[in-house]
This record gives sequence, C-alpha cells and structure tokens, in this order.
Amino acid sequence: MFNERIKPPLVLTLICIITCGLLVAAYQATYVDNTGVITDELKSGLTELYGSADGFEMLKNADGSVVTYEGVDSVISNGENTAFEVTADGYSTDGIHVLIGIDQSGSVSGISILSLGETPGLGSRVQEESFLNQFRGVTKEMTVAEEGGEPIKAKAVWGTRKRINELEFDKEISGGSGSGFALDAISGATFSSRGMYSAVRTALNAYGEMKGAEDNG
Repeated sequence: MFNERIKPPLVLTLICIITCGLLVAAYQATYVDNTGVITDELKSGLTELYGSADGFEMLKNADGSVVTYEGVDSVISNGENTAFEVTADGYSTDGIHVLIGIDQSGSVSGISILSLGETPGLGSRVQEESFLNQFRGVTKEMTVAEEGGEPIKAKAVWGTRKRINELEFDKEISGGSGSGFALDAISGATFSSRGMYSAVRTALNAYGEMKGAEDNG
C-alpha cells in the first residue's frame, strides 16, 4: 500500500524541492543587478568606504544600461568619489566580491568586502584590515610590470621559508621590480591573495579606461 500510493508522490515532492533549491542557488550565484539600483549591500559598502551612501548613483550608458568594464559589475559615483564593484576569482570561482574606492588622483582609497566565498581561516583572511590596508594609495602605474623587469617575490605575512618561496608571483601578477608595489600575501592563501590583488588591478584599469574616455569625450 505504501509503495503504491505514498512513495511515488513523496519521491516526486523531494525531487521538486531539490530542483527548486538548485535553481535558487544557481540564480543567486549568477545574478548581476542591471537595474541601476544601488542595493542595500552596495550602500553598506559605500558607507564603509566614504561614511555615507548619500548622493551616489550607479553610472549608466546612453541606452540606460549599467556601465561595466571587464571584471567590473558596476561603477558608482557621487561626482567626487568613485567605487567599482568587482567580482574576482580567488581560491573559489567568483569567490571575491568587493567594492573598491578610487580617489580623484587614481589611487585606491579603500576596499569594502561585499561577500567572500574563500576558505574560512585561510583565504577568508584577505578581509582583514592588516591585509587590505596595503592597497591604500596604490595606483595603476604601481602595478604595471616593467619591460624586462625581474619578477617580485611576494612576502608572506606568516609562514616558513618554504612557504615564502612558494609565493613567488610572475611579472603579470606582481608588477615589475621598479613598480613600487609588492604584494604582502597571506601564507596558505596564495590564490585568495592573488584574487584580491587582481580585483584591485581590475578596478584601477577600469578607472583609467573611464578617465581616458572622459578626456577624449
């Protein structure tokens, strides 16, 4: 009796629940806000960076679509301060979702973590103030490798000599020896450290592209 009348609908119900859960998870993982509305999450990030989210607007193209750049989900500005919403790969794909502030001089003014999908206790340490503070004042020029320059060895914040040797980045990731910036990576969190640096470079490149378009316009 159970097998004939109850088991089939019960199995069907479980399948529907699991399918719906997977669809919701996939939607949340891939959804990008294209409405131009500054969400509560973004407002919180702006407040952390600039003390308030008042007066900020998401930049839009002439057709009403949100302005984006490679790796940049949105650009938010109040005419004086600008923030770039960036999603980057760390240890996890799209594991780093941040709001990066760039001041009028083209320097990083701060980083706000919107969400972090990195390994707890390891990659998650990239959200620590001691790690993020090293990016303050960094410009695009400081992250560009010199032609023929030697790669920089990232310094491990914690770890053995073996671990330090494992954290050697190539020129494309760490800049040239004369670039003025060397990433102080977190031991045991190489990919997460690189991911955060990549997010910073993405924001700086987008800022340069945006300013270039304004100057030419």
